[in-house]
Amino acid sequence: MSEIDQWTAKGYAAAVEHLLGFAPASQPQVDQAAVMASAMPLDAFPPDIAGATLGTAQLWWLERMATTSNPLEEKLTLHWHNHFATAFSKVGQVSLMLRQNGLLRSMAGGNFRELCNAITADPAMLIWLDGNTNHAGSPNENFGREFLELFTLGRNRYTQQDVRAAARSFTGYTVDQFGNVRFDARRYDASPKTLLGATGRWAAADVTNIVLDHHPQGPVAADYIATRTAAFFHQPEPEKHLVAAMAAAFRGSGYEIKPMLRALFIQPEFLDGPTLTIKSPAELVAGTFKALAVDATDPNWPPALASMGQQLFNPPSVAGWRGGAAWANTATSLARYNFASKVADEVELNQVSDVLDSVDGDPHRTAMPWMNKLGLLDLRPRTRQAIDDYTKAGAAAGASDYDLARGVLTLLLASPDYNLR
Repeated sequence: MSEIDQWTAKGYAAAVEHLLGFAPASQPQVDQAAVMASAMPLDAFPPDIAGATLGTAQLWWLERMATTSNPLEEKLTLHWHNHFATAFSKVGQVSLMLRQNGLLRSMAGGNFRELCNAITADPAMLIWLDGNTNHAGSPNENFGREFLELFTLGRNRYTQQDVRAAARSFTGYTVDQFGNVRFDARRYDASPKTLLGATGRWAAADVTNIVLDHHPQGPVAADYIATRTAAFFHQPEPEKHLVAAMAAAFRGSGYEIKPMLRALFIQPEFLDGPTLTIKSPAELVAGTFKALAVDATDPNWPPALASMGQQLFNPPSVAGWRGGAAWANTATSLARYNFASKVADEVELNQVSDVLDSVDGDPHRTAMPWMNKLGLLDLRPRTRQAIDDYTKAGAAAGASDYDLARGVLTLLLASPDYNLR
C-alpha cells in the first residue's frame, strides 16, 4: 500500500498530526563524517578544513530530503534556510554551513524566540552579516538591520535609530579560526539603548523579546512570520484571514512554530485550493526522488538543481530566493525539462514494467499509473492532449512501449501540473 493510500485511508486530520509529530532533531550539528560517507564529493568547490565540499553537502541534503521519515521537518529546515539566508559564497567553510543546517533542523518546529536567539550566535550567520566584527565603539549594523527587516518585522516597522540600537545590543560576539563562537564582554556595548521606544542596557536576547512582545504597533512580528511562512508553504500572496489565524496561533502558543503551521494546514484554501505557485527546485527534485525511488546520490543532481536556480547553502542574497514566479524563465524552464528527461531515463526498468503491466501493456494509458506515483490527481486538458499526441506520434514512428512509457513520464514531470503546487 502506498504512502498516499495509507494516509488517504486514515484521513487528512490524522495526516496533518503525523506530519507535525516529529520530535526535535537530537543532534544540533550535522555529523561531517556522515555527510562524507553518504555523498560522493564533487570538484566544483575546494574542500574546507574539515574535508567536505559544497557539492558534497548539497548532495547529502538532497538525499536526506528525499529519504527522510520526517518530511515536514526537512521542508521547515529549507524554509528557515531561506528565511535566515546565509551563503557559502561569503562564509567560505562548508563545516559552518552544515553546523547552521543542523541548528535550523534541530529547532525547525520548535520555538521561534529560541531560534532567533540561537541564530544570533551562529558562526556562519556571524560571518555572513559581519556580527563577528560588531563591537562597542565601532558597531556594524548589518545583522541588526536584517534581523529587524528580514528576520522578524518586515519593512517600515523600525527606524534607523532602532537599527543602531539593535546593532549595539548584538555586540560582543567573535568567531575564531576554527569556527568557535565566544562572547567577549569587553567588546559588548553595555550602555543604554533605545529600541522601538524601550530604553535599557539591552543585549541580544532583549532585542528578540522587544521585537516579539513590545513593538509599539502591536504583534507585527507574528503577522510578518506568518505571512512569510504561508508564502513558502501555500502561495506568494496568502489570504489575509489565513495569515491572521496563523499569527493568532503563533502568539497564543508563545511563538511555537507547529501551532502556526497547524492553523495553516487546516484552512480550506490550503486543503482544497488551486495550485497557485511554482515548486522550488529543491521541492521538485526531492519530491521526484521520493515518488520514483530515483538514486539520489548521483553527483550530477546538485548542478541540475543550480541550473534550475537554486544552489543549496548558497542563496543569492540575505533576502534568500524570491520564489514563486521567479523560478520560471527560459533557462530554468529548460533545466526543469532536462531534469524531467534525465529522471525518466533513470527510472528502473522494473518500475516501467510494473506501470505497463498495470495497463495491460498499453503505453497510451500509462499517464494514470505515473500520476498515482507522483501524487497528481488530475491533469489540465492541454497536458492530456500533449500526452495523447506524443503517444500517437511515437507509436507511428515505431517507438517501443518502454520508450513511450518513459516519454509519458517525462511529459508529466515537465508539465505545469507537476511543477505547480
